[in-house]
Amino acid sequence: MTDVRDGRGLLILAIKDLADAEAAQVERLPRVREHARDPALVQFIERDESRSKDQRQALISIAREMSAEAEGVRNIWMRAILDDADNDAKTIITGPLLDIALAGALRKGKQSERVSYETAIALAKTLKMSSSAEALTAIRDAENQADEDLSVILTRLCGDLCSK
Repeated sequence: MTDVRDGRGLLILAIKDLADAEAAQVERLPRVREHARDPALVQFIERDESRSKDQRQALISIAREMSAEAEGVRNIWMRAILDDADNDAKTIITGPLLDIALAGALRKGKQSERVSYETAIALAKTLKMSSSAEALTAIRDAENQADEDLSVILTRLCGDLCSK
């Protein structure tokens, strides 16, 4: 168990938590993608998997700059959201309804990441770690854009379903 005693320790814990969230997505987004049918959603998931790989590497770099490892913490929030997506794939018929459910689950993940990145950014700024704060801000901004893109897909999917 991690024994956090100061802001630096809390930032390291946040980096580890975020790195695991990105690792979980790299591991599990291919399975989510297998269940998606909408071409735009499939493309989004492919880009998100690639983005998660890059973001995990950036988090590993930040941890190294702090003389810390980026592993050792499980992000239970992201892993539970991905479990929820797996459950949706088992209980919802493949097609538009499942695509909507998967897009909703992925948006939950984006929200959890946004909040976690904002916490890490605030800690990095407080600790006057400007390069880390800038890197974390860039990742958070990419996640915000991904959420906006996913929102457009979700809105279209719901509209398509209602127009049938």
